[in-house]
Amino acid sequence: MNQKSEETVENSFGTRFKIALKNLGIGIVFVIAGLFLLWHNESKILDREIRIAQAESILSENQETTTDQKENETTEDSNLSKATLFNWVLRIAGWVILFLGLATLFKPLVVLVEKIPLLGNFVGRGITVFALLSSLSLSLILVSAVWMVARPVYGAVLLLLGIVPLLILYRSGKRARLKQALKQT
Repeated sequence: MNQKSEETVENSFGTRFKIALKNLGIGIVFVIAGLFLLWHNESKILDREIRIAQAESILSENQETTTDQKENETTEDSNLSKATLFNWVLRIAGWVILFLGLATLFKPLVVLVEKIPLLGNFVGRGITVFALLSSLSLSLILVSAVWMVARPVYGAVLLLLGIVPLLILYRSGKRARLKQALKQT
């Protein structure tokens, strides 16, 4: 009976590992889809912002504001708020897709070490945190690259915000290596 349970555990490990390896392609597709969604959405937003700014500058030079224009501005403001909400939904969706893709890419590593009692749980959570912070960083850096074209200050702020999660990852890894070196001495 003990041998049968060991075979079942071994078989389930092999099955889980094969599934994790097969899902690597899905992870890559998710990463590419998340990056594309973020890039495409931000490019469209930037294009719209540039066109609106150009139209406003032309209109302000040619005409005075009338009551009809004020009514049109209130309608445009409500449409703009709906578009802004939709853009934020697309940004968050792109980030979530990117996070899921990165988490899926590292799933084979989690399956490999989950047999080790304490290390398996630790590695699983560590990879989740790594995927979360790196997807956040990638998203912010990608969005900042798009916005550097039209609004360099806004793009620079986003770039700095994108570098912060990378610094957190780097410092946490450096701290772990320092603790390990202290234990060895």
